[in-house]
Parts: sequence; structure tokens; C-alpha cells
Amino acid sequence: MVRILYIIVACMLCSATPPTPRYYSTNSGFVAFRSEAPQEIIGAKSNELRGILDTEKKVFVFKVLLNTFEGFNSGLQREHFNDKFLETEIYPEVIFSGKIIEDVNFENDGTFSIRAKGKLTVHGIDQERIVKVNVTVKNHMIIIESTFSILLADHSIKVPKVVHEKIASEINIEVKAELKPKL
Repeated sequence: MVRILYIIVACMLCSATPPTPRYYSTNSGFVAFRSEAPQEIIGAKSNELRGILDTEKKVFVFKVLLNTFEGFNSGLQREHFNDKFLETEIYPEVIFSGKIIEDVNFENDGTFSIRAKGKLTVHGIDQERIVKVNVTVKNHMIIIESTFSILLADHSIKVPKVVHEKIASEINIEVKAELKPKL
């Protein structure tokens, strides 16, 4: 009789569904920006967005090093981006940290439209932001996609009058990332 109980318990343990992971992370998310000014369109991207999401507490942190952006119209443009406008030696990264506003069940596959509320730090200036995010949960992975804009003035990024027609005051941002369970 005891042997039968051991077999039943062993079978139950083997067939139990593993718990849903609490933490998800990425080291290779995609971030792009685009400036559409009257005289020039400037765009660059990075595949080095890093981030972590705690699905239980619904909190997150994402960051990207500014010197990882590529795809400018010229090397000089990239140099000005890093040295003159964003001063990446002083402010090397952009960080967005905060909390998911809506209730999301990360245990079930599906696509959800949510809002992420948090602090966006660019050029050393923090701004409270609410960003709309499309979230897809599939096969224990979380895919996030978002587009939003940033005003340069909100982060004290100054554009000299000489290039004012070449750099937009509002920059469009695109983010995509696949977060995997962190073991």
C-alpha cells in the first residue's frame, strides 16, 4: 500500500505544471529613433536594449547605452549626436523604469494593450511618462512593442540655431523586445 502511494505521488509531481516564471529579461532588444526635420531626416537604431520585468510586482527597468546607436547619415552626425547633443560621456544611457498600470495575466498566451507608467531619464533629466505598449505572451515568452515621442526640450537637449532646420524638436521612438524567463 505504501509503495502504491509513493507511485501516485511521484506521478502527480511529474505531471504538475511548472510554475510561471516571475522574472523575464532581454539583452538584445531593439530601439530606434527618427528625427523628421524640414531639411533632413535622421535615424539610428540599437539592438542592445537591456531590461527586466517582474511579472508579480508588475515593475520593470529598461536601458540602452547611447553609444550603441548606429545608422546615422554620416560619421560626423553620429559624433555630434554623442558629443554635442546627448553628451554621452556625461549621460551614457537612457533608462525607463516604472510599473505596469493594467492587470495582465502573464500565465496565459495572448495579446494585450497596456500602459507603462514610469520615469524616463534622458540627458540626466527625469520625466514622468505613460507609454502605451503592446504585449504578446506566447510560449512562456513576452514580446513588447511600443512607439512614442520625446521632446528634446523636456530633457534639456539644446539644438543650435544653425542646425535647427535639420533636427526635429520632437523625436519618434520605436521599441521592440523579446523577454525570456530568467532562471
